[in-house]
Amino acid sequence: MNNRLFFVINPTAGNGRAKMLWPQVAKRLSDEGIDFDFAETKCKGDAIQIIRDATQKNYKCYISVGGDGTFHELVNGLMGAKLSYLPTAFLLPIGTGNDFVRQHNIPKWGDDWLQILKTFQVKKHNVGQLTYQHEGRKKSRFFVNVAGMFYDGYIVRATTLRKKPIHSSFQYLWLILKFLFKYQPPKGQVIWDKGQISGEYYTVNVGIARYSGGGMRFVPHANPFGKSFAITVAKKMHPIRVLLSTHFFYNGKVARHSKITCFKSNHLVVNPMESSQILVEADGEFLGNAPCTFELVKGGFGLVC
Repeated sequence: MNNRLFFVINPTAGNGRAKMLWPQVAKRLSDEGIDFDFAETKCKGDAIQIIRDATQKNYKCYISVGGDGTFHELVNGLMGAKLSYLPTAFLLPIGTGNDFVRQHNIPKWGDDWLQILKTFQVKKHNVGQLTYQHEGRKKSRFFVNVAGMFYDGYIVRATTLRKKPIHSSFQYLWLILKFLFKYQPPKGQVIWDKGQISGEYYTVNVGIARYSGGGMRFVPHANPFGKSFAITVAKKMHPIRVLLSTHFFYNGKVARHSKITCFKSNHLVVNPMESSQILVEADGEFLGNAPCTFELVKGGFGLVC
């Protein structure tokens, strides 16, 4: 095992803060006697191949410098490499959403963050594997936080198509509310290991960790070190009722809502019905559409925490 660390840096993360901060981080690491290599991404999706290539050198730990999206790509690079050993990963959070960071209370750059890295306590973290359709072809992606369908996929696609970047969680919430009255819930079938249901749904979330959408808790029963996915299904609601229910999405009490059901499962299938299109996202990244299948990979990587 190589005792060096490998950093993958998204220079555009945090509206360019990652690029400005990295020289300071690199100097401090060197001063502390920590050996490391690094590479910068040049475009979206870059980190997946960068990390996959880096695994050939068997680094001690792979660390992303950026937001949730960069860490999502890092884990996909690790899982796609099909390593014979358990890879370890960490992140230096510099982004707008940072939902994964909320789950694990990962501090920003500074002495506290550096102490976690030095102590190097590792826990086996679950990963979800998602198969879906993209432009008529079956594809696969791993995720470490929350995957969403129906309105979640719709809003992530809408924000992805925007030319202007999103600067805050409040701005993201405003976009969610803005597009709500344009959305027509499609009809779908949801199948898991203990049953199945069908109908028109506002959203279906599959969670490994609890937070998504800039602090929302659609899957408050999620445990990233547990034995199953946390799944939340919300039936079709009038947009006004969705607006009046917003507090449920943040306070961790979604299961108390009359239109929402929460349960756990290791496996989930979502199929469109009656020519409906169900859009899919994972960790805030738009992927494609259903039919899709979710499988839990228990302890897929080691998280430094």
